Amino acid sequence: MTELLSHISDALAPYLGRRRWYVAYSGGLDSHVLLHLVWRMRQCAFDAGEPFPDLCALHVNHQLQADSDAWAVRCQAVCSDYEIPIQRYAVSVQGSRQGVESLARNARYEVFETVVDQDSVMLLAHHQDDQAETFFLRLMRGAGVAGLAAMPVKRALGRGELFRPMLSQTRVQLEAYAAEHDLEWIEDPSNRNSRYSRNFLRHQVMPMLAEKWPNYRNSIAGAAELQAEAASLLDSYLSAEIRNMTDDDGTLDLNALMGLEPVRQRAVFRHYIFTRFGRRLDKAQTRELVEQFLSSNSDRQPMFSLGGGVTLREFRGRLYADESLVQSEFDSQLVLYWDGQRECAVDGVGRLSVQAGGSFAPRGKMSVRFRRGGERCRLAGHAHSKSLKKLLQEWGVPQWKRDRLPLVYCDEEIAAIADIAICEGFQVPEESGLQLRWVWSR
Repeated sequence: MTELLSHISDALAPYLGRRRWYVAYSGGLDSHVLLHLVWRMRQCAFDAGEPFPDLCALHVNHQLQADSDAWAVRCQAVCSDYEIPIQRYAVSVQGSRQGVESLARNARYEVFETVVDQDSVMLLAHHQDDQAETFFLRLMRGAGVAGLAAMPVKRALGRGELFRPMLSQTRVQLEAYAAEHDLEWIEDPSNRNSRYSRNFLRHQVMPMLAEKWPNYRNSIAGAAELQAEAASLLDSYLSAEIRNMTDDDGTLDLNALMGLEPVRQRAVFRHYIFTRFGRRLDKAQTRELVEQFLSSNSDRQPMFSLGGGVTLREFRGRLYADESLVQSEFDSQLVLYWDGQRECAVDGVGRLSVQAGGSFAPRGKMSVRFRRGGERCRLAGHAHSKSLKKLLQEWGVPQWKRDRLPLVYCDEEIAAIADIAICEGFQVPEESGLQLRWVWSR
């Protein structure tokens, strides 16, 4: 099976300049073959006196089987034989039995994203059979173009990159390689349990397909590639459309969206949510968004929870994302005394800081407070004071942010309103004072 080593060497050649390669190593057939291939690549490089990236195996123990700890020890021993360091992580997978596959995958990728740093690549051992199974799983869930593209060969991961060098190889090819090199691997007994969707496809559906269409893996891989191309073109088109509908703060113009035909409205919503928050909306969620935010009823104040502390809201014809962890329970009586040197952090709300080169000149004892009602401020250069409520309305600050916008006090007098405005008596010529900067938590 020298052709498999040649294929992997060619596939990984563009990554030889990376500082480190991580190999996701479960101890099963696929990951063991990949680890062995990469080890052989390193041996060939060293024999030729050539440099090679640092290698590191990464093992995630999902703690779902009685032998999980023993498998981690076995992986450690294999890596020791190959003189490859290994990082071992134990994760807790909690949730319904039906969703254990998805939960385990999410936990595993959270580890990957944490570990992979800049100038590093994570190598995964997915192969052509895995790709076919993923295609069918997503098809049964009613996935669209992006979902039916199945697994990409590469994508961003954490601060680095994920790469699947064996995605064009079949499991049969990997088994032949393992037999040729007398590799021993871990067999997870849960892989035989057809209650799990992927195992049902693998053991019940795919063998029947192979009888009728022996080349089904290549056909599905080709279909997935076409879907990936279509998804890329659609992403480019939608991204350009969204750029024309969003401001610098990322809010979406709902009035412009109303002018599109329904199919484009849904597509823009889905792409906007995915590119900004990394979440794919299903069909029902997309239709609910359209109904909530593109309704002609101007009296409504729609809200839509994306989960994870993100709430979508409408204000003055634009779609805002409220990403604060603090909602109605926020304590408006909070007072934070601030020296103006270090960053002033308000848990779950935001961070206030200063730097040179502005026009703010504090004096006296400085503190950070929040709106309680009845506050007034005379803005620098203005003849009369206005209520804070009126000012926030004029500035177009969304209602749900107004009570959480920091007010900078000097002694007992309002000196500045976040980084939006400076009050009379606290302003100096531009760039001779300080510049306030307020960043909302995300």
